Amino acid sequence: MKYECSDEELAELEQSMLLVDGLNRLRALVDLAWHLRQRDSWRALKVIAECDRRLAIARAEENPPAPHLVSLYGVRLALTAAEIATDFCRLEEGETLLKRAHSCMAGLSDDEYAWAMVDCLLVERCLAKASGQRDRELKVMREAEVASAVSGDAQRTGIVLAICLCESIICQGLGLEERQAPGSQRAACPSVEAWQLAAQAYPLCLQEPATAAALFLRAAELARGMGMRRFVCINTMNAGNAWLELGDMNNAASCFEQAAELAARTGWPVMIGASQTQVGRLMRYLGRVEESHAVLYEALAQLRVAPLCTTKALACVELAKTLRAMGRLPDSVAVMEEAISHYRNEQSNVNLALSLVHQARTHAQMGATETALATVNEAQALIDRFDYKTMNVKVAEVLAEVHRHGRAKLPQPSDMNVPSAAIHFAQTALHRGMSIPGWKPPPALLAYLADAWAEADEMAQAYSYARLARIAHEKLDVLKLKDPRAMLQLLGYRNVLSSRATDTVTGIASRPAVVPAVPFTAPLNASPDLLTPKEDEVLQLLARNYSNKEIALALGVSAETVKWHLKGLYGKLAAGTRRHAVTKARTLGMLRSEV
Repeated sequence: MKYECSDEELAELEQSMLLVDGLNRLRALVDLAWHLRQRDSWRALKVIAECDRRLAIARAEENPPAPHLVSLYGVRLALTAAEIATDFCRLEEGETLLKRAHSCMAGLSDDEYAWAMVDCLLVERCLAKASGQRDRELKVMREAEVASAVSGDAQRTGIVLAICLCESIICQGLGLEERQAPGSQRAACPSVEAWQLAAQAYPLCLQEPATAAALFLRAAELARGMGMRRFVCINTMNAGNAWLELGDMNNAASCFEQAAELAARTGWPVMIGASQTQVGRLMRYLGRVEESHAVLYEALAQLRVAPLCTTKALACVELAKTLRAMGRLPDSVAVMEEAISHYRNEQSNVNLALSLVHQARTHAQMGATETALATVNEAQALIDRFDYKTMNVKVAEVLAEVHRHGRAKLPQPSDMNVPSAAIHFAQTALHRGMSIPGWKPPPALLAYLADAWAEADEMAQAYSYARLARIAHEKLDVLKLKDPRAMLQLLGYRNVLSSRATDTVTGIASRPAVVPAVPFTAPLNASPDLLTPKEDEVLQLLARNYSNKEIALALGVSAETVKWHLKGLYGKLAAGTRRHAVTKARTLGMLRSEV
């Protein structure tokens, strides 16, 4: 029996069932249940119930089915139910069903035992991954490699080897040159080719994101035709993340919308939570941080039924980033630490490196210079070891933040030929990004450079970058809809903000019983950490009733530069006049005691 079958083969199976009855129909029903397990879990469960009923009747008849057939059907039905239970996060039930499958294997022939063992191990892998048991997952896959070789089944062997290669690349950073390239041999079937394409895509995610996105989408297309819904969702979201890495919001939104729609149809909490996490991430990229916060809480609500796993860790990462965007830096650090701890335990090096980079930026914005540098150095070691090229862009951005917010005097880069280290590293990030095919400079980086050059009193450069930032923002505004609910509808999430969904599996309200301890509070309009050092200096002098000319003389800059800083100051304080800005700053505790 095949591990995966195409939609055409499934249609032939269903057509053949109209022509058979008795034990032949029972066997066809067992096959049908197995091949429906991801295509339509609910229907598969109904078919399993019918199989159990027919099997009980057959065993009570004068000519019952042969014992080895009873064992074969018992193994197949138990494994089908175990995989479905795992997808619905009923993990204890899944473990019980897996044990039942093993207990039925004693009555199988040698050939049946060989491929049934591979299937048991692949289902156990799903259970281990869903339970966050990384050591068990790796052990099971090593056993599956051996068992698949013994089985002689090309499809199962191809799938096992491709899964092992994917895991090696994700967690250990092995490139394709370090193991046999999956594309070097003809795939046994589309399901094997889908896994092989994913294995080719993973090492390219942080080197050639556009190529990786194309490979992931091709893998998703092949997997869809084989009924591998879980794999379709994962690959489509991976493609969206690759596009997002390039700043391509349109393609990213399209991928996340498709994944969200499919995940919702499955009813699987982890897939729904994962797709909601991506929606929350995209909302933050589009500047909708309040909606991002709400959607990410909904994602954690879906994931409450799962133990701490990679999917839940990713939701924590995105929530931490959103909290940072809201100005809640200590809360962001606390939530990110939970994800970092999980990635360390899982040895998920690419996710660990990404999380460390983001954590370093938060520490930098908090003025924790030494902690930020130690964190980014740990990330850099992983980046260099595993050749995560695109992550070097983010490292340069973090170093710009470190030098901008650093409380202590930091050594200047030896190759610096610009007025400040902050400008040096920000421009390094820009140059590194431009060397990546398909990369688009984010508006935030361009705006940062504009402010940094203004602080250096180089207004020509400042206005040049400000113009580029405005153009980038205008392109981004194509997806920035005025109504946040319209954005959610675009991505397949109607009424997320207006109502709480009910979990279709458990019937329990979807508000999480336990989520990271970060209560929702409206952020202040501004804080000292949101102002640049020069804006803060201008604010203090403004509070002393200095004129623009007097501020320029005191700071040793031009009057044009003072106007630039005042514009940024007014925007961050949501103030329209000098007096209004000083009043709001005093209310928020932003003025020093001597003012």
